[in-house]
Amino acid sequence: MRKVLTCILCMLSITVAAQNARNILDATAEKIRQMGDVRANFVATVFNGTTEQGSTQGTILIQGKKMQISADDFKIWYNGKTQWSLASESGEVNVSTPTEREMSNMNPYSFLGFYKKGYKMKVRQTKLRGKDAYEVHLIANKTTNINQEIYIDVAKNDYTPLCIRVRQDNDWNRISIHSLQGNQHFTESDFEFPKSEYPNVEIIDLR
Repeated sequence: MRKVLTCILCMLSITVAAQNARNILDATAEKIRQMGDVRANFVATVFNGTTEQGSTQGTILIQGKKMQISADDFKIWYNGKTQWSLASESGEVNVSTPTEREMSNMNPYSFLGFYKKGYKMKVRQTKLRGKDAYEVHLIANKTTNINQEIYIDVAKNDYTPLCIRVRQDNDWNRISIHSLQGNQHFTESDFEFPKSEYPNVEIIDLR
């Protein structure tokens, strides 16, 4: 009987932990939605296993699925369908239609669309950059899922996202969010390549 009770209590604790994690992500998603158009400063780092492969910092503008990224050595515009990628030294802009995998690598808020299904989750309290935070850990139910493992660090006082780490195969992408401004007012042109500003850049259509 004691073993049965222990098993039941264990199952209940797992269920409660998952529900608490879900509640935290629900609150975070709602906060971001209420912020409307968002401007954020970030540092993005790529790891293979535990070995850092490279890092960059910049600013991202987000309006729903649309985004613009200005980083150290590249700039990206995405209007929800088409992406323009400009590398500073190449003198070229590549035009493409990005995959779901590529988009989840770039947009730190892509988790808003997929955390509600297909993941086991748990949460623990931690500290990040001197702030009390929740660390929500998501593990995909299926090995075919693009994002196999995700960590989302959220400020405990107001549910602001602080850091997102995503694993795809053996690669990790970490996006640390250092400032977040909501209620910005962007236009369609903010998410499309401004050809007139780059008259000497060669446009290469990869679609």
